[in-house]
Amino acid sequence: MGMLLAIICFYFLITPVYAQEIPSQEAVAILIGEAADQGLKGMICVGEVLRRRGGPEGFYGYSKNFSKFDSAFLKQRAIKAWEISANTNYTKGADHFENVRAFGQPWWAKYCIKTFEYKDHVFYKEVT
Repeated sequence: MGMLLAIICFYFLITPVYAQEIPSQEAVAILIGEAADQGLKGMICVGEVLRRRGGPEGFYGYSKNFSKFDSAFLKQRAIKAWEISANTNYTKGADHFENVRAFGQPWWAKYCIKTFEYKDHVFYKEVT
């Protein structure tokens, strides 16, 4: 029974949702919150995952206000990364990522395959 409950919780916590359009302003805030220190390519990779997930829920940058830390350069980089991420696939279909150096292996990684690694982020795709 416990295993079934864990699987159900996992499904609702990490199953991607592809239906909603993500406003650029939210996407830019998420890219800054999640990957400001990962460079342009790192932001693009996070943008790919955000697009595949189809919504901002579950992203650290979505719930945090980074406006006081944002420089004009950083905002422009995030805008560019968001635009570019519409046409790239560096992460090979990843729908999740984690900074494993800072936070360790995530519990949900056992339900995913590793698809790509860039700087501090490891990218995963849920196995269906």
